[in-house]
Amino acid sequence: MKTNKKSLLLVALLAFTMIVSACGSGNGGSKEHGASGESSANSSKETKASPVTMTVQFPKADNLAGIEIINKRLDRFKEQYPNVTLKKNDWQYSPDEIGIKMAAHQAPSLFRVPATEGKVLLEHQWLTDLTPFLANYEHANDFNEKLASPFMIDGKMHAIPANGYIMAVMINKKLFEEKNVPLPTPDWTWDDFYAAAKATADPAKGIAGFAMMAKGNEGGWNWTNFLYSAGGTTQVVTDGKVASAFNSEAGVKAMEFMKQLRWEGNALPQNWALNYGDVYNLFKQGRAAMVLGDRIEDAINNGGMKKEELIILPIPSMEKGGDHTGVLGGNYDVINPQESAETQQMAFNYVTFDLFKDSGLDELKLVLEDRKSKGQVYMYGAPAYYKPDSEYGKKVEELVNQYPDNVFRYDPEVTKLMKGVPEPSYNGQESYAELTNVLQEVFSNKDADVKVLLDAAAKKIDEEVLSKVVIK
Repeated sequence: MKTNKKSLLLVALLAFTMIVSACGSGNGGSKEHGASGESSANSSKETKASPVTMTVQFPKADNLAGIEIINKRLDRFKEQYPNVTLKKNDWQYSPDEIGIKMAAHQAPSLFRVPATEGKVLLEHQWLTDLTPFLANYEHANDFNEKLASPFMIDGKMHAIPANGYIMAVMINKKLFEEKNVPLPTPDWTWDDFYAAAKATADPAKGIAGFAMMAKGNEGGWNWTNFLYSAGGTTQVVTDGKVASAFNSEAGVKAMEFMKQLRWEGNALPQNWALNYGDVYNLFKQGRAAMVLGDRIEDAINNGGMKKEELIILPIPSMEKGGDHTGVLGGNYDVINPQESAETQQMAFNYVTFDLFKDSGLDELKLVLEDRKSKGQVYMYGAPAYYKPDSEYGKKVEELVNQYPDNVFRYDPEVTKLMKGVPEPSYNGQESYAELTNVLQEVFSNKDADVKVLLDAAAKKIDEEVLSKVVIK
C-alpha cells in the first residue's frame, strides 16, 4: 500500500481496521465503554477495583504507522481502564515458536493467528473459550458467522475475526465486451468459467482468459479453491493422525479442470509460472480476464482501471445448484488461556475495544474522504467481522451510501452465495508447495496423469510432514 506523510495515518487506519485490529486500531476508539461495556462479566467499576497486568501484541519497530495507531489506542484503553498495566510485546505468531512461548509462559495475553491454526491451538489447549465473555457482550450475536467459522469449534467461539476473506473471482468486464462474451452470473458453474476463460483468451495478443498463481506456494492455495468447490478437503484426521486428502475424487476433478483450462481451452498465460504479484500486475495491465481474489482497490487506485470495468463473483460451483465454496483465510485474535480470569476478561475488552463503535464510523469517514480527495475507491461489501444487517452494519451502509463515486460494491447476491472453508489446519504451506509442483507438471505436460501425481504428492507430505504431527 502506498502512503505519503500526509495520508499515512488515514491509509494505515484502513489497513489496521482489516489487518491489526486486536494489536492495532480495528475501528478507532472513543470514550465509550470498552467492547464488553457495563454489561461485561466484570463491570468497569469492578475491574478498576483490582490491578491487572496485560501483555499486548505490538508492531515491529519498522512499522511506524502501526506503532502510532496502537500507542493511541493503548492511551485510550488506559484512560478507560486505569487499573490495567499494559506491557508491549512485538512477538508475532509463528507455528514453530508458539509451543516454546506457551511452555515458557511468555506468550502475550492476546495474540493474532492465521485462520489455519484453530484446531492446532485447541488440541494443545492454547485457546480460550470465549463463551463466558460473549455471554455478557452486547454484540455477541452481531459477528459474521462466515468469518467466525474457523474458530467456531464444538459450537463455541474461540477467536474474534480481525480480518478475513472468502476467495472470489475478479473479472475485467472490458475484455469480455471486446470479445462479445456474455458476463457470467453469480450462480455460474465450472462449465461457465471454462467457457468464459476460453472465449476471452487471446494468446496472439498476450491476453489470458484466466491467470492463476502457479510459481510458489500460492499455486496450491489458488488450486484449493477448486478442490473445495468440488466438495473435497485437504486433510483428514483419523485416530489422532493427520493425512492428506487432496488426492480424492474431488481432487482429481479439480486438477483435471486445471489441465482442461491449460491444454484444451488454451486459456492460461503462455508464461503461466506466476506468483502473487505477477498475477495482479497482469490483470491491471488488461492481460487477464479473470483472476482469483478481490484486489479491486489496487486495480483501480494503483492500476488505473475503472470501477465500471470490474465485477466480483464467487468461486463457481462445480455443478448447477452446487455450493460456491472458496478458501476462507485471514487472521484472528485469540486470548491466552494461561492468563488469570481477570486478565482474560481485560484481554477480551481490548480485542473488542473498537468493534461495533461509532468511532469506527468516524475513521471510515476519514478514509472515504481521503479516497474522495484522491479520486480513489474504497471496496465495500466483502465479508467483514460484523453482520451486514446488524445495527453497526446498517450504519456502515448508510455512511458509504454518501460516497457513491468512491465506493466499489460487492453484489449482495455474491456475498450471499459465498461459502468459505478454512485453509489446511496442519502444515498448510508444505501441502501448498507440493500441490504447486503437481500444478506445474500438469501445466507443462499435457499427458500428465493427475491421479498419479496427486497420490505421489500426498504420500510425500504424509511421510515427510504430517506423520510428525502430534495431536493431543
